[in-house]
Parts: sequence; structure tokens; C-alpha cells
Amino acid sequence: MMMNEEIKGIPCLAFSSVVTRSSSDFDSDHGIKNSILNFKFSRNTKCDGSEGWRSGSNDKNQYVIAASSGIQRFVGISIQGRGDADEWVSSFLIRYSLDNKRWYEYKNGQVFNGNIDRNGVVNIKFEPAIIAKTISLHPITWNNHISLRWELYTDDEVCSFPQIQMGNVSIGDKTLSNNKGPIEYSRCVTFDKPFVGAPCVSLGIKYFDFSKESGQNRCAVEAKNITNKGFEVIFKRFSNDNLINDCSIDFVAFWKGDDYIPSDNEFKNPSLFLYNKK
Repeated sequence: MMMNEEIKGIPCLAFSSVVTRSSSDFDSDHGIKNSILNFKFSRNTKCDGSEGWRSGSNDKNQYVIAASSGIQRFVGISIQGRGDADEWVSSFLIRYSLDNKRWYEYKNGQVFNGNIDRNGVVNIKFEPAIIAKTISLHPITWNNHISLRWELYTDDEVCSFPQIQMGNVSIGDKTLSNNKGPIEYSRCVTFDKPFVGAPCVSLGIKYFDFSKESGQNRCAVEAKNITNKGFEVIFKRFSNDNLINDCSIDFVAFWKGDDYIPSDNEFKNPSLFLYNKK
């Protein structure tokens, strides 16, 4: 996370690529519509209201929120005080959501320093970037009254994540055809394109049976260690008599957004979370 470094990105509020709302507004002249960075009211009319959003209540339950229609890669935020009064947010935290159902605190709830005056702009570069549909800013401390102007930035990378992928995996050799070989054998599956989060994986079969002169035999197949980039398939025989020459299993992987919880490792290593540009 870098503060007051120039943010190279596409401004969301200025380009109306997100929908904004607030926890409360002081009145219609102090609404969220006035929260765009560097907003100034017209000197010739009073119709524009105040130079910034002003909350209806002065407590830690207040927030502003920006929601996009799809998953975005947010690279930074700028925050500024109210331009026509000594009111600003001096510290805040960031929350975000992939599906508007489950919310997560960025950097485990780290509190960021905000403004110290009306018009100074504080830039915060997100490292790693936040992958989300919705971002919210929650004031923690403020001067006189909760008021702000702000901007969010995305980069030009298109966050196009798959919802479903299909394929098959086979043992591919005679490892399990030797009675001196292992009882279990794993094969790694790499998705053609990483999901935004760890998907659900369904295999075509769970067990398969086959007959030999010695009698009926059974083997098991299981998916383990599922991540957004792939998973392991475990082929298991129940005894050394269960010799398998080879087998191929179909799979379906699908992402359920409300079941995904990003790991600390993904926060620290954004390359684990995003597919690389080609």
C-alpha cells in the first residue's frame, strides 16, 4: 500500500462506471452526488448544494459505497475533504465484496490515514489490487463532521473470469497396474483459465468397479486441494490386488461466488488471484 503516490488508473466516479450511494445524507444538498473528487458548486446558483457528501449522522456506522456491474480490478482510491467547510475524514477503512453478499475488510481491517484539510487530496494505491464488484469506505475519525469527496480507480485489465469449465483427467500410465506400486496416485489438473475464487468440482464418478478372476474389485476417485487455478485427482485402489491399467474421469468445475473466501496468501500474492495477461 502506497500513500500519496500518483495512481495510474481509470477514474470510476468521474466516468460514471459505478453506482454510488451512502449510509445517510445530511439533506438533499449534501448528498452522494456531490462526492466526486474536486466537486465544486456553481457560484451562480445554489442548486448544486455543498462541495462534498455530508453524512446524516456523525458516527462510525456511516459509509459511502461504489458498485460496478461486473468484477473490477481496483488499483487505488483518492479522498478529499468538503470544499466549503472545515469537515473531512481523517481516517477510514476499506471493505469490498465480490457478490454484494459477503464483505471483507481490505488488509484485515487496516485503518488508513485520511485528510488534514479541506482540499488536499490523499492518494492510496492498493497493493495488491482489490478484485471486487463493490467497494465501500468507512470513516473511523473525522474533523467536525463526516464529509468527503473521493474517487476510485481501476486499470484497463479486463477481469473476465469463467463461471464453469469442463475437462477430463486420466492416470495416463501403468503406475496402479503393478502390485508393488502405490495404493494411491494423484494427478494435477490445471484449469485453462483461473476462476476468480476456488470453484466447486464435480467428478463424473466417485467409485468404479471391475471384475477379475480373483473377484470383484473397487477403486475410488476424489478431488482434493481445490484452488482457483486447479486441483488434484486422487485415484485409490483398496488393495494390491486391484490392478488398474488406466482410467479417464470427466470433471465439471463451477464457481459459486457466495461460497468464496479469499485467503491471506491471495492478498499477499495477487498473482495467485489474477490470471496473467497474455
